[in-house]
Amino acid sequence: MVMAHGFSLTRHDGLTAYAQALAQAGAAVLVFDHRYLGDSPGTPRQRFRKSAQREDWRSAVAFARRTEGVDPERIILWGFSFSGGHAVETAAADQRIAATLALCPMVDGLARALATPPRLSAWLVPRALADQLGRHNLVPVTAQPGEHAAMTLAGEADGFRQVVPEGSPWRNEISPGVFLTVAMHRPLAVAGKLSKPLWVGLGEKDISVSRRAVERLAARARQAELHRYPYDHFGPFIGDAPAGIAADQIDFLRRHELLAG
Repeated sequence: MVMAHGFSLTRHDGLTAYAQALAQAGAAVLVFDHRYLGDSPGTPRQRFRKSAQREDWRSAVAFARRTEGVDPERIILWGFSFSGGHAVETAAADQRIAATLALCPMVDGLARALATPPRLSAWLVPRALADQLGRHNLVPVTAQPGEHAAMTLAGEADGFRQVVPEGSPWRNEISPGVFLTVAMHRPLAVAGKLSKPLWVGLGEKDISVSRRAVERLAARARQAELHRYPYDHFGPFIGDAPAGIAADQIDFLRRHELLAG
């Protein structure tokens, strides 16, 4: 199981419960931070580059396949939010991936771009241009509605606060260059290339990603299951939600004979 978190978050921010549940069910779990973030190296810190993160996923899969005791033909990907999109794209490009688990995946960046308040976009664009032109700068990851940050929809700042534990290396800072191209981030377009089992988790109250796009992802993939939960984007990491969702993921993997019963 190769697992990583979503936009800006680190492996310390709510992934432990899922990793432990899957490991107790018999999976060997590799949890990693994308470069420039958390425990991973790379400078400047807090840089976000989609192409670099996709390379990190390929590297993590390659490492897992070389690990003693791991069947290289039984690699499973686990991603949340932006990383759920990475997992989908990685599996679509690598037909050896045995299954993919995508929780509240961001698979339609255009929908997110259209949901961003115009005044916020006007504030972000010049900073994103500077970042892409080599002038590294940082903006807040999240803030309350009406404030300046990458994610300011209702509940997002509170969601980050609930998910990030004390002592986490997460920082409320990120480079903004990605916002010039986020509208073209569309893992949904490769859903038809997914030939192996796909588990999709959708939050019925999620406004951070397009719920319609998540439903279309499950509809387009050949062996997909769509599971609906009464949560917003960050709900899967709060309270008893991880235990219930992880149980559904384990059941899915067992039915596809990727975990022992």
